[in-house]
Amino acid sequence: MKGVFTLWDGAECVYVGHTPWNRSLQRCLREHLALSDEGAIRVSHFAWETTSTPKTRESHLIERHGRLPLYNRPGSPLAPTKGSITDLRAPR
Repeated sequence: MKGVFTLWDGAECVYVGHTPWNRSLQRCLREHLALSDEGAIRVSHFAWETTSTPKTRESHLIERHGRLPLYNRPGSPLAPTKGSITDLRAPR
């Protein structure tokens, strides 16, 4: 199941995330809540919704929030890691 989820600390939304193509909503939530159990992040509860366009919906939720939630900010434990993309085209 694909979708988006928000992590909350009380009344404050602290993270908005989406499911990547290779993970289910349930798996993403488990991974993030495990970080809370370990004390790496502080989360009291979560909300989720299914959607066929998770990344777009994530962007809409962040825009609606008005600012980046705490754990969406650079340097947070949940900040996305930069992947490398290899250009496989042959040199000209």
